[in-house]
Amino acid sequence: MQYNDTAGFSRLLVIWGITLVVVAISLGVTLYIIERSKQTVVPVAPPPLPAAANPSEVPPEPQDVNLFLLDSTAMMLVPVKIERRLHRELTKRLNQVVTALIQETPPNFRNTIPRGTELNEVYIDSQQTAYLDFSSHLTDGHIGGTTAEFLTVAAILKTVFDAFPDEIKQVQILIDGKDIETIAGHLNLSQPLRLP
Repeated sequence: MQYNDTAGFSRLLVIWGITLVVVAISLGVTLYIIERSKQTVVPVAPPPLPAAANPSEVPPEPQDVNLFLLDSTAMMLVPVKIERRLHRELTKRLNQVVTALIQETPPNFRNTIPRGTELNEVYIDSQQTAYLDFSSHLTDGHIGGTTAEFLTVAAILKTVFDAFPDEIKQVQILIDGKDIETIAGHLNLSQPLRLP
């Protein structure tokens, strides 16, 4: 009788052992399949970005800007329309417009700003005065003469005031961060300027 109980108990242990091995293998296979499914890349279209999640990252629409250049036939400053994607922030927009004035010279027009002049920096104070800091080439490379100096200053002022009629009331021209008396010895530039 005791033999049968021991044999039955051994058989029961074997069955339980086999069951445990089968469960362990099944669990292992299931975990393996789950892990493999995580690695499988399912091509899914990326979700659309929110319409205006960060408006500053949306590229601005192109805008027309007037640059005042010298008409070589009429010998007078005329507005020349260009298209630019202008920054939303005022100081950066001003920098873009003045930089365009320095760099653009379409056919049949002359730029009154000496070639090689660079815009170092711009800033606007609480009195709506725009400070335009040019490289020394504005003075060093200038051809001189009352008319030429007047045309240079007028081109800068007209371009700025045309582009920013409400935001800027006067302009102070600086050279390498310093106030200047004049560009070529004829006009007084020691104070901020307005258009008459």
